[in-house]
Amino acid sequence: MRRKVLILCMAIFSLTIGMTNMITAQKLIPPSNPDIQYYGRWDKNDSLHYRHSWPGAYIIVTFTGTKIGVRLADNTSYYNVYIDGKMHSIFHSDDAGEKDYIIADSLRDTTHTLRFSKRNFSFNQIPVFAGFILDNNGRILPSAPEPKRKIEFVGDSFTAAEGNEAKELVMKWEDKFPVTNMDKGFAPLIAEHFGAQYITTCRSGGGMVCDWQGDTTLTVADRFDRTLMESPEPKWDFKKWIPDVVVICLGLNDHSGLIGKEKEVPDDKSEFFRKGYKKFLARVRTVYSGVKIVAVAAHIPWIQKNVKEVIDEQKAAGHNDVYYAQFGIFEGGYVANGHPTVETDKKIADEIINAMEKYKVFGDSK
Repeated sequence: MRRKVLILCMAIFSLTIGMTNMITAQKLIPPSNPDIQYYGRWDKNDSLHYRHSWPGAYIIVTFTGTKIGVRLADNTSYYNVYIDGKMHSIFHSDDAGEKDYIIADSLRDTTHTLRFSKRNFSFNQIPVFAGFILDNNGRILPSAPEPKRKIEFVGDSFTAAEGNEAKELVMKWEDKFPVTNMDKGFAPLIAEHFGAQYITTCRSGGGMVCDWQGDTTLTVADRFDRTLMESPEPKWDFKKWIPDVVVICLGLNDHSGLIGKEKEVPDDKSEFFRKGYKKFLARVRTVYSGVKIVAVAAHIPWIQKNVKEVIDEQKAAGHNDVYYAQFGIFEGGYVANGHPTVETDKKIADEIINAMEKYKVFGDSK
């Protein structure tokens, strides 16, 4: 009798272990799976390790099963996790090494869509994405077609939405990471309004011809041809992703970097800025034939005066592919060392949207 009971217990124990293995079993979907949609500039030279570093990179994938995870090497980025169009959670790892993380579980055993988007900006870091983790019987399915419209945003920390969810007026650099939410920045809001996918080629502290301290080697314009923001190689292949519209919002750091002892930018440095701006416009036209360009000037009068002068000269020279827009100052709407709040980002987006609709950059239809 005891032997029968022992055999029965062992059978139950084996069945339990088997059920546990089925429940916890998982499989890795490599990043090269063709049904995974990548947005932003990605280095895909290693089929098992995709790399990115510019702000605003995001991934969309449709999958089946009760959970989804990621294999990452990244301890500086924060990510928004959206499941089926709804905000699920914010993910962050403190480990720089490659590890597996479950980012959503206990889901209904059906088809789901995940959007995994980087919230913040960081220097000299190259996050690595090495695949998705699914239930053992989970599958990756084709997602909805990618939006046909495309917008590239070229800018600085304003475009990167730096610190827009902060409450403090003054913050240390690293403290801004968890309170930066690119998805609520003005660039994604503009793209959403026009039903467009987007790339944000923007660098905090960078300008058109210099950085905020006047260093002419740290410009966004000089990094425009890079796949990875701080790495000269690999070069970005502009044929991979051709925007309909390029929105340029640079000048804030140029103003800081070029300003003289009299708290004004000297005439020769203003001319230096305008020449650099025109050179960059020519570069954009070279890599994106037929693109429309929206030159946005932030609230500082010097920026608005000089950008508008550039665009007026372009128009006079017969360039009808470029348009001027600007946004003003919003009292009380800045945090984290002078950066727009979420509400200010909305107001900036509205002003740029109004200009883009006025110029009909996508034609007559929305």
